[in-house]
Amino acid sequence: MPRENHPRSAKPAAALIAGLLAVPAIVLAFFIGFDHLQGENPPASKPSENIASERLVGGEPFVDSFDRHRKAIWKISNGWRNGNWTVNDWRKKQVAIDGDLLITLDRNATDLAKFSGGELQTKRNFGHGYYEIVMRAAPASGTVSGFFTYTGPPFGKPWDEIDVEILGNKPREALLTYFRNGDKISHKHKLDFDATKSLNTYGFDWQPGFIRWYINGELVHEATGNELPLPVTKQKLMVSLWGSRQLKSWVGPFDPATLPTSMEVGCISYAYSYSKREPCL
Repeated sequence: MPRENHPRSAKPAAALIAGLLAVPAIVLAFFIGFDHLQGENPPASKPSENIASERLVGGEPFVDSFDRHRKAIWKISNGWRNGNWTVNDWRKKQVAIDGDLLITLDRNATDLAKFSGGELQTKRNFGHGYYEIVMRAAPASGTVSGFFTYTGPPFGKPWDEIDVEILGNKPREALLTYFRNGDKISHKHKLDFDATKSLNTYGFDWQPGFIRWYINGELVHEATGNELPLPVTKQKLMVSLWGSRQLKSWVGPFDPATLPTSMEVGCISYAYSYSKREPCL
C-alpha cells in the first residue's frame, strides 16, 4: 500500500490530517499518553449482560495456519515506511510463509530506511467477532510484536482499534488496548511466561456490549464501555513487527546488534464469537 494510504494515524487530532500523507501504523497512539493505563492484572470482570442487538458484519470466518500465502485474505505491506519514528520500512521479503508465518526485522539499507520489518493486513474489513493469534513475540528490545484491528481517517472513518502487543523489552507483559474515535484505554497484563520463548495463544472477542481478551484460553480482561465507548466501526486485521529509536522510553533501547529478530506466528483465526471459534492449532 502506498505510504500516504497507510491505515494508522499516530498523532493527536491535529496531526491526523497530516497523517493522510504519511500515516504511521501500529500503536504510536500509545505515546499520546498513558493516562488510561490501568493497574497490573486486576481480576477479569464477570461477563456483562449489556449486549446491544446490532452487530457489525464484515469478512467471513477463517482459520489460517500459513501453509501458504492466502492472497484472498492477506496483503503484505511492501516498499513504504510509516515515519521516522520507526527504524524500519516494510518489505515483503521480511515475511516468510511456509508452514508458519515468520516476520523478521533486520538490517536492510533502502532509500527509505536502514532496517526493514514486516506487516500483513487483511484485504477486507471485519466486524464483531473473536480474533485469535498463536505467536511467539520477537525478543529484541526496541521492538513491538503486534496483533490488532484498525480503521481510521485514512479510510474516511473514525479511528477505532483493538490491540494485543508484546514489547521485546517486557516479554512478561501484554498490552491490551482499544480506541474509539481516537481516544483510548490501555491495560497492562502481567504474564506468567516469557512471550518471546514459545508460542502462546492471544485473542479478543469484540461484541456490541464488550471486548474480552483471552490468553491461552483464559479470560484476562474485559471492557464494557463504561470508561470509554467501545469501537463501532468495521476494521482491518493486522499483524506486524517494527522497531523504534525515538520511542525508547516506551519500547526500550533499540540495538542493531540484536538483529535479525523475528516474531513467529503459528495460526490466525476469526470467528463470529468466542463460543463459535475453531481451534487455531
